[in-house]
Amino acid sequence: MLSRSADLPRIVIVGGGAGGLELATRLGRQLGLRHRARIVLVDGSPTHIWKPLLHEVATGVLNSGEDEVNYFAHGYHNGYDFEFGYMQGLDRQQRVISLAAIHGADGQQLSPPRDIGYDWLVLAVGAQSNDFGTPGVAEHALQLNTPEDAERLRHRLLELAFKCSIGQQAGLDIAIVGGGATGVELAAELNHTVREMHVYGARLQPAQVHISVIEGAERILAAAPPSLSAYAEEQLAARHVRVLTRSRVAAVTAAGVQLQDGSTVAADMTVWAAGVKAPAWLAQLDGLAVNSLNQLQVDAQLRCVAGENILAMGDCAACAGPDGRPLPATAQVAHQQAQWLAGAVQAWLQQQAVPDFAFKPQGMMVSLGKHTAVGSLAAIVGPKRDYYVEGRGAKLIYASLYRMHQAAVHGWWLAGLLWVGDRLRRVAKPALKLH
Repeated sequence: MLSRSADLPRIVIVGGGAGGLELATRLGRQLGLRHRARIVLVDGSPTHIWKPLLHEVATGVLNSGEDEVNYFAHGYHNGYDFEFGYMQGLDRQQRVISLAAIHGADGQQLSPPRDIGYDWLVLAVGAQSNDFGTPGVAEHALQLNTPEDAERLRHRLLELAFKCSIGQQAGLDIAIVGGGATGVELAAELNHTVREMHVYGARLQPAQVHISVIEGAERILAAAPPSLSAYAEEQLAARHVRVLTRSRVAAVTAAGVQLQDGSTVAADMTVWAAGVKAPAWLAQLDGLAVNSLNQLQVDAQLRCVAGENILAMGDCAACAGPDGRPLPATAQVAHQQAQWLAGAVQAWLQQQAVPDFAFKPQGMMVSLGKHTAVGSLAAIVGPKRDYYVEGRGAKLIYASLYRMHQAAVHGWWLAGLLWVGDRLRRVAKPALKLH
């Protein structure tokens, strides 16, 4: 068991996603490197990749191995320790979490189950797909929640494209269930990928590929202003992507997607991007309350239990916004909570009071392919204004979001070097990863 130190408070962060990694980095630099606290990051994967990039990994535009952050190395340079493993239990009285055993690729046990003590515990384990109990999703639909999901989708796309190229099938039908940011970005990126494949010599004509976005609401990007949704739908239509709104899914089969009105959308590949929920095991933790989506109930200071040092942030936390409803599962929410928690934890360690967390909407940016994007500018013109940007300017703003994430994780100097490296790689390597 990794016990608590009598000298330094131990702050354990479970989950190395965008929010968890940023929090560990900030606390590691401010407390860990100065020997004021011991910061421990726990994750079941040894590397991190920014989740909004997964649609680019899935289409081969981005090589995940070049943009991953290794927790072991990053922690060494930024003042936190990394514990490799999946959390499986909590003992609030003893103030310990339990990690499951780790097994290698051949099934051999690399590490037995173990416990980690904490003085402060932050749960930032993210979310996973929510299939709403729809029949056939688990068996016949691909997901896009992890790098492994993205690689699985990419390989499936390459296999189907190859079959079309050699004449084994006449065309390629792709159905994406969910018209939120993930579904829209994936549809646009898939369209771009198919055209790039043709340029690189694949005998797959763009006209052979039919992409459909299926959305149950009245419009895609339902959380965005109506004008933004309309522009995004126009851009998808210009790329010959079919958008089906007010279309609720009854089941997913090997042949496609069955809708509740009795019609069927044929699909050689179906991707489920219709919603998220927190992992089910959070509901089994020692006395912590969850909502219907398994999200941990937190107060205005992100505490799971009043008077205890257990907090939750990001997609796995049900934190109420100004309207009383839980904040959306987005990167900007996790980023702001990580910033706030980094300051709050330091204040609490000094027994100082802190103001409640207040989310400040920054608008919404959605990529629509290689050279264009669309987004609202709430951070500039105010959240009540219906104003958006489009085209290459919007794509530049969209790309800057990732650079800001890199700056939060690596610092501005290294983030700048990484940007230069990315530009050089694009000159030296093909635009798509085709293997």
